[in-house]
Formats: sequence, C-alpha cells, structure tokens
Amino acid sequence: MKCFCASYGDAIRFDKKPNEDFYLISKKFPIFIVADGVTRGHFSDGRYACRYGAKKAAEIFCRTVLWELENKFWEKGDVLQKIKYSFDLANEKIKHLNTEEGIDKKLNYVEYDWLDTVGVVGLIQDKKLYYGYVGDCGLAIFDKKNNKKFQTEDMVADRVAGFANSHPSWYSYSKGKRRYLIKSQLRNSDNGQGYGTFSGQEGVKNYYVFGSKELSSQDMVVFYSDGFLEYLDGPKFVDILRQENKRKLNNMMFWKILKNIFKYGHDRTLISIKIEG
Repeated sequence: MKCFCASYGDAIRFDKKPNEDFYLISKKFPIFIVADGVTRGHFSDGRYACRYGAKKAAEIFCRTVLWELENKFWEKGDVLQKIKYSFDLANEKIKHLNTEEGIDKKLNYVEYDWLDTVGVVGLIQDKKLYYGYVGDCGLAIFDKKNNKKFQTEDMVADRVAGFANSHPSWYSYSKGKRRYLIKSQLRNSDNGQGYGTFSGQEGVKNYYVFGSKELSSQDMVVFYSDGFLEYLDGPKFVDILRQENKRKLNNMMFWKILKNIFKYGHDRTLISIKIEG
C-alpha cells in the first residue's frame, strides 16, 4: 500500500486566511484522515475573523479520530461503530475549543461563529475500506484502469442551494444575513434537511455517513477536501496520482487555476492510496 499526499492553500482570498485543511496518516495502521476547517466570516473592517479557529478545529478532529482508532484498531467489534464513537469524541473536543475561545458567549453566526470543520476518515482491514464522513470532504475509489468505482456524496452544496431557493429574496440579502441564516438554521439542523459540521453541536450526529467497500488489487482510494472535487473527474488527474508526481500535479493545478480561480483555487488536500497485491 503506497500513499501520496498534497495540500494547498486558498488562491482566492488574500486577507491572511491560512490553509484551513489538515490531514493525518497513521504510522501504525492503514488509517487516513482529511479535515477541512470551515471558512470564517469577516469583521466590518474586512479582517478575517478568528483567523486560526477553523484550522484548530480541523486539527482537533484529525488528532482525536486518529488517536481513538489507533487505540481500538485490534479490538473486536463493529468498525463503523468505532468510527462513530471517534466522531462523537472529536465533536465534544471541538465544543471545548469553542468554550475556551468564548464563542458561546459572543456567538452571532457572522463575525463570531462556532469554530467547525468537516472531515472524512478511512480505515482498511482485510482489503475492505471502512469509512465515515460529514460535509463535503469525501473519498473516491478508482479501479486499475482509472475508472471511478465509487464516490461519496457532497452533502453541503445541494442543501445550501435548496435553502437559498426557498427564500425568494435570497440574493437581495446582505452576505451577513445569508451567512446568519445558513449557519443558524441549516447547519446541524435537527430535521436532517441541512448539512453537518463538527462544531460541538449535537445536531451533527444527524449527518454522520458511514459505509464500507471491498477493495481490489490496483484500486486507488482518494480522500479529499472539497477543493479537489472539481479535479476528480479527469483520468489524467488520477494517472498523476498513480505516478505520485508532485511536479505534474502542481503544473496541472497552475493552469486550471489560471483558467478559473474560483472553481479550482480553494484550499485543497488529498491523500491517495494504491492498493497492491
């Protein structure tokens, strides 16, 4: 099993916004995690709010899930239940982060909003991939001919678009009002019609997605944050990952970003794994 990793910062925003993605690979077991800290709002003077908060949430998610799954790797029991428990634990720790940062007392969903993240984890045992995710991080599996066998669903974009369409005057609202409505009503909503993030809110449990897939020799599994979503449909892209060629990957992204910075230039992180044998 061979791994290839890449992570890039946002080419769109130039207000000292850090790369809010984070990823970890276990040194002990085949466990792979990618998280994408949720973009913050801005203060009225244009400064990026809580600049490192989303990055902290993403790191907490990765470190907590990895620690829990490594400790439970050889224990008997349902693997997906182990992943679920690790998600619960990570969400609780992110709740503590928000309390420590005083977000619970300043919360207005715009400048001061829950520090949160989405994420995906995969664990391989006996040539079977067990996975869990929340939000628009995900994974895709390609066969030896680079045909896509499986891809997780982006649970954010369509829900946000549908929510916007339910408000006839949506595009006349200020950015602040739109952000307030999405963050306060759609994110982690109890009715299951919104989308999930690890924010410390209990409602995220309505949006956990778990599953398992059998893996074949020469399959490639790609874990990604949503910044790589637009790249995944090209066979050339998958071939570059098989080659583990960072120079070719950089070159491909350079030209795509020049063509459409808003489509291809967001924070983006991936881990690709080639299944051997």
